[in-house]
Amino acid sequence: MNADPAKVEEPSVVGMRVRPKGTLALFALLVVSAAAALWTRSNLGVAPAWVEKGAPWVFLVFVVGFAAYRFALVTAGRYSAFKAFFQIFVAVLFFLLLLLPNSPFVKRGAASAPLATSLKDPDSRVRALAAEVAGYRRDVASVPLLVILLKDPDPEVREQAHDALVRLNEGGDLGTEPAAWQERFP
Repeated sequence: MNADPAKVEEPSVVGMRVRPKGTLALFALLVVSAAAALWTRSNLGVAPAWVEKGAPWVFLVFVVGFAAYRFALVTAGRYSAFKAFFQIFVAVLFFLLLLLPNSPFVKRGAASAPLATSLKDPDSRVRALAAEVAGYRRDVASVPLLVILLKDPDPEVREQAHDALVRLNEGGDLGTEPAAWQERFP
């Protein structure tokens, strides 16, 4: 027995009917926002800082739209409330994981070979420049080498290493003693 199409209540969000085009737009926002958030988190320092910081918030826009869409479907009786709440919970959890500084989505590893080599270069100008680059790239993997450079004989190298560590610590200055930085970045 088929229900009369005129009597079937269409899902709506704030009085606006949910149509297939809206569903496709929401799906496109999911793909773009999740891909951008994951790419920026796994390639820190490649994209501009505003893109890195903004990508998770674009995903949050998707989560809000997705939640409204699912609530509209549940209200219209076209979707299971349990499934909707579970999916929204997973989306919010993913968003929160993107915000964590030690998120599982952040690529960790050794400093890039050319940068690590440059941080150990005999020429103090090369070490200073490499320390500056490590800070701007937000290369957390180079922290152990930057900590060593805090005791470099050249004052410019020490200054650049310190500035890079402060940049990697989101502006928090722990001073020039290596122990504090080693504790912060174990």
